[in-house]
Amino acid sequence: MPDGLFITATDTGVGKTLISASLAWKLSQHDDKICVMKPFATSDKVFSKKFYSKDLYLLSKSINLTEDQSYLNPYFYRLPASPYMASKILKAKPPSITTALKKFSYLKKKYNFIIVEGLGGVMVPINQKYNLVDFIKLTRLPIIIVTTPIVGTINHTLLTIQKCKDHNIPIKGIIFNKMPEKPDIVMESTPSFIERLTKIPVLGTIPHYKYLKFNANTFKKISDKIKYAI
Repeated sequence: MPDGLFITATDTGVGKTLISASLAWKLSQHDDKICVMKPFATSDKVFSKKFYSKDLYLLSKSINLTEDQSYLNPYFYRLPASPYMASKILKAKPPSITTALKKFSYLKKKYNFIIVEGLGGVMVPINQKYNLVDFIKLTRLPIIIVTTPIVGTINHTLLTIQKCKDHNIPIKGIIFNKMPEKPDIVMESTPSFIERLTKIPVLGTIPHYKYLKFNANTFKKISDKIKYAI
């Protein structure tokens, strides 16, 4: 049985946090030792003293996690860019893969199951030497890829899958987020088309909700649409 999941995506803004939080909430209904982690985060502002990253705050809400922020989000940069670019522009120290991995290992030992959320796509530069996909491989976690049905997603999704395969990262499945209420024929066909092309299961198709509060009702609504269980 796997003891964690890495949630990655084809791009930024596709809804990784909502999916990650909903999965964490679902798992927490059966196990009270679930953890979430956002190793690298960037934003135009600090969300709060307790949670520099708003994404981490939203993730933590799903399971009422009280773990120290320095473990949950070891690297935060106040500039909405890739971690490496943000560190260069801000003249700050770039993230260390080794340090992030140590924080991850600590959490993995302490909790029964950990859900790790990436940022952007798998080729986001973390520092001069490593991209996010390198960190994912070192965690040895299987991944779920979050994507959307918009035009261009086939290319982005196939590239993401290929890069993960190149690094021998096991892929549990794909989740399509933000499906319009009345999709055109292309959007409606995209999930089944990609599933046939890749032979990777589509674990769920989530509607495009304009207004969603991050609470138990939302987490249940989303997780009920996802075919995943440990």
